[in-house]
Amino acid sequence: MDDVALQAEEKALTMALGPRAKTWLGRIGAFLGLAGVVFVGIRLHGYAGEIDFRRMGAGSYAAIAALAGVYGASNLLLALGWRHLMHHAGVQVSRSWAVRAYAVSQLAKYVPGNIFQFAGRQAIGLAAGIGNGPLVKSTLHELAFLVAGGVLFSPLVLPLVLTGLPNWLGWISFITAVAIVLCVAVRAGGADFGAAAVFYLAFLALSGVVFAAACDLAGGTGRVALYPAIAGAYVVAWLVGLVTPGAPAGIGIREAILLVLLGGLSTGPIILLAVVIGRIITVLGDLLFFAGGQIAGYFYRTGDERG
Repeated sequence: MDDVALQAEEKALTMALGPRAKTWLGRIGAFLGLAGVVFVGIRLHGYAGEIDFRRMGAGSYAAIAALAGVYGASNLLLALGWRHLMHHAGVQVSRSWAVRAYAVSQLAKYVPGNIFQFAGRQAIGLAAGIGNGPLVKSTLHELAFLVAGGVLFSPLVLPLVLTGLPNWLGWISFITAVAIVLCVAVRAGGADFGAAAVFYLAFLALSGVVFAAACDLAGGTGRVALYPAIAGAYVVAWLVGLVTPGAPAGIGIREAILLVLLGGLSTGPIILLAVVIGRIITVLGDLLFFAGGQIAGYFYRTGDERG
């Protein structure tokens, strides 16, 4: 069956969904998002017990808030990357809809199982009249881009695991690998794949820099020159957590990897404190992104009413 026939079949199946089915699919997506909010609250409560906030000054609170804002904004890169993958799959969606769908479903990554963010996005997409095929393809492509992107950051970690290796070697290897992957992405999927690759890599880079800043807040080295290596270690740990089944948002897995990779830079307590602060930053950032997604959804609905 060719692509035209497949698209026609998917369109017919989507149109066959009655109003009630679409309503329930929308509710399922929203429920998974709200379940994520609950688990985020539980997680934040647990983190609060691991930090002596009385020892933190106003500057530390301001820094955490600022970093949470940066991380929350970086989630826009994920949503825009996914939008380009949807375009590649033959589905045109607006930026506001893509941001809202991604923001609502993204919190479900904190629900044990590590898959519910994808299930939530699938349900939201189906409720919006998008076929199963493009949604599944975009998810598989996204996972491929994230895994490949995470692997690309591994050369930055080489100076941490191989004593005496110059930092510039990791940088050159990283830049060369990124250039090759971007060229392959454009050749394989055109401009949409190239744009998606840039967005996903930018998200991973920002996430790593945010964690490096969290290390300084925890009492780390304070050396900006080490940021690339620390950021690379974080992305590698994040990747292992992503591909580990059943670990909600990689909790537990990343901490173990970071203790191994960063053991030569700081003591165990400082690394663990940095991980906790980093977790607070990312959770708060995800909540901010969730709130931003609701605002984007308002503008999306308003635009529909005016149209």
